[in-house]
Amino acid sequence: MSLRPAQPVIYMIDCQSAALASMRPLLEASGRPVCDVTDTDAFSRDVLSHRTVRECDTVIMDLDHGQTPIYRFLNLVMGETERPQILLMTGDGAPVGTSDSFNQDRLHILQHPASPSHLLDILDDNS
Repeated sequence: MSLRPAQPVIYMIDCQSAALASMRPLLEASGRPVCDVTDTDAFSRDVLSHRTVRECDTVIMDLDHGQTPIYRFLNLVMGETERPQILLMTGDGAPVGTSDSFNQDRLHILQHPASPSHLLDILDDNS
């Protein structure tokens, strides 16, 4: 993947989720490079440890799908100097929702199915 210096990358973690898979065409059509990452351990090992993630990048995860240790991962990413924006997808009945607030301006929760325009607005605000 060749990137312009400030071109934001979208990292989709545990992208077997139907919600995340449905986002891919929209993100790619909008000109955003999308990088699939198997799980949070692979992201930590392959991206964070090599210091290739930047503040202009975004990590998207589906809270309802994965077996990933989400809170440990969030603590790890939030402790980084160059921390990406994090977008957590969730459905009805999840333990956290869009009305929950976090003391982080880099963390967003979207309920799926998410409005394509709302998703792109969040990504544009991070650029």
